[in-house]
Amino acid sequence: MDAVMYLFRENTTFRRWIPDRVAFMNCLFAEQIIGEYRKFLAFQEVQAPKDKKHLKVVPYSVLYTPMKPKINKSQNDCGVYALKFIECHLFGHSFTMLDDENIKMARLKIVCDLWHAAQDPVLIERMSRYEPTPATESEIVEL
Repeated sequence: MDAVMYLFRENTTFRRWIPDRVAFMNCLFAEQIIGEYRKFLAFQEVQAPKDKKHLKVVPYSVLYTPMKPKINKSQNDCGVYALKFIECHLFGHSFTMLDDENIKMARLKIVCDLWHAAQDPVLIERMSRYEPTPATESEIVEL
């Protein structure tokens, strides 16, 4: 999944779409947000009441996308479905074309894209310079 997301970012950076609908986050992002939020809480409690900001929270609604019932019967294509949901949402396409038959072809296309990317000298050189962000330490919680 990480390789496909890397390719997705690489192939869509030439202003073919405006990235205002999709944000890519991983567990490292979540850990960083938690750490920064803890720092924020420490400072929030020492503010004087007159200096404290009162934020107005606007009510929001959740819209569920109507989907065909009982898709992903093979239970192996959840990553492919996730990518195609992102693409459909990004480009404003209908979700009605997402079904098990189309996902099989989408899975093959993703495999071909990964194979071609593995042979591309420019991408190989760029990936060789890639340095992942260091993982943050987090507390281990036993359940």
